[in-house]
Amino acid sequence: MRLGRALPALLLSIAMTSAAGCAAQPAPVSQKVQDYYETHKSLPPSAKPQPAKPIAVFIGDSYTQGTGASSGNNWVTVAASGAGLNAVNLGRGGTGYLTVAGKEGCGMEKCPSYPEMVSQAVAAKPSAVVVAGGQNDFQQFARDPERVSDAIAKTYADLRAALPAAKIVAVGPSTPWEVTPDVLAFDKTVQEAAASVKAGYVSLLEPPVITRPMVLQDGAHVNDAGHKAIAERVGPALR
Repeated sequence: MRLGRALPALLLSIAMTSAAGCAAQPAPVSQKVQDYYETHKSLPPSAKPQPAKPIAVFIGDSYTQGTGASSGNNWVTVAASGAGLNAVNLGRGGTGYLTVAGKEGCGMEKCPSYPEMVSQAVAAKPSAVVVAGGQNDFQQFARDPERVSDAIAKTYADLRAALPAAKIVAVGPSTPWEVTPDVLAFDKTVQEAAASVKAGYVSLLEPPVITRPMVLQDGAHVNDAGHKAIAERVGPALR
């Protein structure tokens, strides 16, 4: 038999014998892949992606909007961050439970009252909603307490109906001015409306959260220290 014709058969026989005696070997990797492995084999595994933080929506007036605070120090940002929440700030200067505002108050053509903001709050799909303020309603409350009380009740009833599982927190009004019987009556109305829908309530009047050194020259708003004090009062209700 000529070797040239026998060689293919011989090689086939050797290959079959080898396959029967051991497992097939994987194809060799490229040098680039091997180098990458050698470089990275001792590194710890990548961290798992962190879940998104729950959302807290804040409805309120200029205090909530952040007037008077330096960047990142408004009470909404501080309180939400401390509670591990992402804040959606719907605060609009000059507004209240019944009071609306325009460019002079909120910087927009029209900023609606708190009950009118409920739909925007719900659209954010929050796990918590905070409604704060009421100072801009004080004069109307003194003239027509029933109408303002109805607006307060509607705000919380509408929120609870749309967000049955959400945490709802009512933050009563604060004031740099005298705490009159009307102011206390307003605060009590907010507290009762919150209780009627099983919402939390935070008082900024008992004890007063604002002290004289916190008040800005405009006589109406507070500085960073004032925002920090409000955040420290509200923050625990969000945790």
